[in-house]
Amino acid sequence: MVDAVATIALETVRDLLIDKARFLLNVSGQVEEVQRQLTVMHCFMKDADKWKDRYNSDVVRHWIAELRGLSIKAENVLERYAFEVMSKREGKNLKEKLKRFTCILSECLSIDQIGKEIEVIMSCMGDLTKQLESINKGESSSRSTDDSDWSRKSYGLDVEIYFVGMKEEIKLLELLVQSDDISHQVISICGMGGLGKTTTATKIYNGEVAQHRFEARAWICISQQFQPKSVFQALLKQLDPHSGEEQDENELVRKLYNVQKEKKCLVVLDDVWEINHWNSLSPAFPVLESSSKVLLTTRNQNIASTQYVHMLGCLSEDEGWELLQKIALSTHHPQDLTRVTELKLLEETGREIVRKCGCLPLPISVIGGTLRQERSLIEWQKVCKNIDSYLQHGKGMEKDRRVAQILDLSYNVLPYNLKPCFLYLGCFPEDKEIYTEQLYLIWMAEGMILSEDRGRGETLRDVAERYLFELASRCMVQVEVDEESVHNRFKSCRLHDMIRELCLSKAKEEEFLMVMDTQQTRRQDERSVCRTTRLAIHLDEMEGDYIWGNQNLRSLLLLGKQRGEGDWDNLGGINLGMFKLLKILILECHKFKNKKMLKGLEKLILLKHFSIRYSEVDELPKSVCKLPCLQSLDLRVLGCEIELPNLIHELRHLRHLFLLNHSRTITGGGKLKLDGLNDLETLIGFNSETDDATSLLKLPKLQRVLDGNVSDQESLSMIVDHIFNHQDRFREIQLTISNNCNLSSEEGANLVRKMLMCHSITGVNIYCRVSKLPSYKHELYRNLVTLILWFSHIEKDPMEILENLPMLRYLRFWDNSYMGREMVCRATRFPQLRLLSLDGLPNLKEWRVEEGAMPNLSSLYIRKCNKLEIIPDGLKFIITLKELFIDFMPKEFVDRARVMDGEEGEDYHKIKHIPSVNLYAY
Repeated sequence: MVDAVATIALETVRDLLIDKARFLLNVSGQVEEVQRQLTVMHCFMKDADKWKDRYNSDVVRHWIAELRGLSIKAENVLERYAFEVMSKREGKNLKEKLKRFTCILSECLSIDQIGKEIEVIMSCMGDLTKQLESINKGESSSRSTDDSDWSRKSYGLDVEIYFVGMKEEIKLLELLVQSDDISHQVISICGMGGLGKTTTATKIYNGEVAQHRFEARAWICISQQFQPKSVFQALLKQLDPHSGEEQDENELVRKLYNVQKEKKCLVVLDDVWEINHWNSLSPAFPVLESSSKVLLTTRNQNIASTQYVHMLGCLSEDEGWELLQKIALSTHHPQDLTRVTELKLLEETGREIVRKCGCLPLPISVIGGTLRQERSLIEWQKVCKNIDSYLQHGKGMEKDRRVAQILDLSYNVLPYNLKPCFLYLGCFPEDKEIYTEQLYLIWMAEGMILSEDRGRGETLRDVAERYLFELASRCMVQVEVDEESVHNRFKSCRLHDMIRELCLSKAKEEEFLMVMDTQQTRRQDERSVCRTTRLAIHLDEMEGDYIWGNQNLRSLLLLGKQRGEGDWDNLGGINLGMFKLLKILILECHKFKNKKMLKGLEKLILLKHFSIRYSEVDELPKSVCKLPCLQSLDLRVLGCEIELPNLIHELRHLRHLFLLNHSRTITGGGKLKLDGLNDLETLIGFNSETDDATSLLKLPKLQRVLDGNVSDQESLSMIVDHIFNHQDRFREIQLTISNNCNLSSEEGANLVRKMLMCHSITGVNIYCRVSKLPSYKHELYRNLVTLILWFSHIEKDPMEILENLPMLRYLRFWDNSYMGREMVCRATRFPQLRLLSLDGLPNLKEWRVEEGAMPNLSSLYIRKCNKLEIIPDGLKFIITLKELFIDFMPKEFVDRARVMDGEEGEDYHKIKHIPSVNLYAY
């Protein structure tokens, strides 16, 4: 397979030749020839999957290596030249204009040099093209209809986790979990990678037995580079949310130990790698002294030998075939199956695939994801045969290695444009959620998202989301659905540990990126660091300065492990200007010396994506606002107020801007100007107190405004009118309306009605009086997902209106938002509601919930409703309810929900089916 480095480099070179040809002056003819050669090679690369069976030859491997080197060389030459010319033409003042005359001679020399280098590149390209033609003789040089089809499909498939078999094992483990036998307090699920240890533990953790037996539960993944203190903090926060923030590790251990003695707790430690990891964590668990349980998953039998060990077995062939069918055939219509020739032949091939996968869930799932796109028996047989080719040298090898070989196949059959996207997932720390918003921006800045894959009315971000969907449907990545958004499909994603190992292995093999996550890898790979073009560092501190000598870096990610805890004081003297070719710079979760940004940012004129999210920085340098290519800027800093220069509007190519909607001051006078950002599509964190609201009316491509804060009536009216008049353009708006606005007047009521008629408004957070909510009509509230009310002083039961909202999932009533005495949730209403919070309703005395109301509710909060007398009877009918929080309520109310001295409170029967119940009286 033509590797990801070659693919993305060729794409980048092609873009450079198109976008920066105006800088190449006297070499325009040569540029056109390079572009022609690249186009030919690009067509071959698109069609590469059609001749993938020939990839095992030494000739093709050599060709790929040559292509990688040449494409990188071309990219370096053109970007270096573009940098030199652009930097000399950026100057605008008199001194710089005078200096410009002295640069003409050197620029001519540069042109002459670039011409010579392009001649060499063209010659090499010609040779490679001839070689490729001989390799691919007879094949078409255009992308097939079938291959391109997926890129513009609508999302017709729900990405989900499939589970088959293991019923007896689950039943046995659940018996052990609820057993009072002290010899079963630490239970280990042991087995090789890909066997389903985590999935099995999840089944137990979320099962009814665990939910009803334990008062508190906690789950954490133990990475290979874990820190005990971070694990203790995370576990304590889950088991005792009111424990506060503890800094001392010994105190954390003591508190964690005590809470497990005082309450029945279930703790899952997922993926424990080494025996010393368990030894460092075990002092926090009161083994033999409590009824709490610890469930751990591990590949290491030495760890598993602590108490009870359950060796997980493989699936049966029938179970493996069932799993393969669920994944591979889930998108097929029954009519398709008659065209897949006879089902019997398909089953025979499928069962053979299951056997070759060793009846292991992970490789079966991944191969099943690959087969989703295939509707013919021939394609299934081809995949089955390819598994043979990958395992032909694997006789007698360990099963872990066999699984890795099968996963290797799943990577090689990815479409060429998904390969670099998949490899980039390896940049992020192990066992961490990868937030899709940032991932899409990085993919776009790297040039991985192909503009030719855009459908009508789509943005590159839409295409990026579709790429992630395709990776998820192939079981290459696990995704979390974003339920708070109507338009965004995914909130975050993560990699299975074995898939991540595949990702890093392929990235290293193809020289795509390098990850440094331990001091050991730092020492081992110093030479590689100096050559790589993409570098991700997951260390909280750095030793040595060797990485700063790499002037070929395109992407640099410095990712601290905890928000604001990375200690990078020693970077204070580093000048970022040495990384002239940098496109992506992410400095996240770090404390910088004196909270000041590193020097040299103004030199990064090719930079497209810049983020300082969760870092402690108190000032954005003016030079950032002069970067001519910047497309996305994330300034959501942590723990300090940031000063922003009133120059952001000069970033003419900015498409995505992320701000905190508080904790910032504007230097240079006035409110923050945004007009002039004609390409801006996403604005997060707008605040009318510090930002010019009229600017929003001058952003012709703006589609998404999230976490926006409007603090005055005039701005609110102006913004709502603009959204209402441009509903076809806006996709998603989330607004917070502060207490300086008045929505209780007739004018305010009309404004609320107009706002709720805007179909793009998906979230509203109101901090002020509202005379009443508009009556429900089809044209109102159409896409409202989240509604939060504060101090609204609504007199009439709002549920009569809100119960009809078709998309409402999150509803919160805060202090004095409703002043009435009764509230009713009627049968079959609130069809999509997931979360309901009643907090600070001083007059609420009776709350009735009818059977069938809120059929999808999963979280319920009751706080500071001091006159509420009883828990509604109807809660016992809501079987989807997973967690209930009763907090700051009178002791009499809380006692009705408790079991004390073996005696159930009067309301206990209404909530006993809820897995997690948290009760706190004031």
